[in-house]
Amino acid sequence: MSEQKKKPVLCVGITPCMQRTLQFPRLELGEVNRARAVTVSAGGKACTMAHVLRTMGEDPLVTGLIGGDTGLLVQNYLRQCDIACDFVVSSQPTRICSTVLDEATGQVTELVEEAALPSPDDWCQFDGKLASLLVQCGMVVISGALPPNAPDYTYANIAQKAVTLNVPLLIDSQQVPLLNTLAYQPLLVKLNQRELAATCRVTIASDQDLIKAGRKLLARGAQWVLVTQSAATAWLLGREEVWRIQPPRIKAVNPIGCGDAVSAGVACALRLGRPMNEAARLGIACGSADALTLVPGEVTTEDVERLHVEVAVRQVA
Repeated sequence: MSEQKKKPVLCVGITPCMQRTLQFPRLELGEVNRARAVTVSAGGKACTMAHVLRTMGEDPLVTGLIGGDTGLLVQNYLRQCDIACDFVVSSQPTRICSTVLDEATGQVTELVEEAALPSPDDWCQFDGKLASLLVQCGMVVISGALPPNAPDYTYANIAQKAVTLNVPLLIDSQQVPLLNTLAYQPLLVKLNQRELAATCRVTIASDQDLIKAGRKLLARGAQWVLVTQSAATAWLLGREEVWRIQPPRIKAVNPIGCGDAVSAGVACALRLGRPMNEAARLGIACGSADALTLVPGEVTTEDVERLHVEVAVRQVA
């Protein structure tokens, strides 16, 4: 086992959340609705990704900013799941996000609370913590959007530190904060079709539109680009090749967190030395497995293994 493989995967999410998943027999807008069940967990892209990584046998380490009683809940939940975390404690309380499941229709609605902007002291502490954590880690994955009015160079600063330490970087984000990292040649950029369109400021109406937009990110420095389309075809673009990835057919329970599970599967496979097309295949299997569970991140290895063989990967260019 290489020295890099022995080190944990650093999962960076600036603003984790307390995640509430509410199940309603039938949701009626404009009426009083009483939840049949409520599940509370640690949420946010980095927390969900770390949960999947832990299930897949990796040792993730989650960092970001937390605060208040909700922040303690996030931290304690992760530790109960045997997931290491090292957060900066802020004066701002950790946000609460809610997933609403209408069991009559199968429709899932996500209610996202925006995070408060960290203080200058919070940013300073976070920057120092990152510098120390990156030395300890064998890979870093940056996930999610920044808080409103946060500096657009935040992720670029992390990317620069990772490059300096020769730590492989994966990033799951969009728009200017993502574009600013491309000069540091991240190993993989992952985003969905809507995020790709917003980042490249284009309309995507066909597969060729998608490939053309993805190649713009490659031209600016990304080594690989993985674009997901919910339950539809995913695309992996390299500088000299294009792969079409067909997910398995499933009946989803809760699709929230599937993209984070994809990132976790990709990271896991890369840590095992798999080529990027095989890493993307495992990623899509993890994302599909996550959709079968109520709580984001709570995949099972049995589902991943079963779905992995059903993922079709074909090189088209």
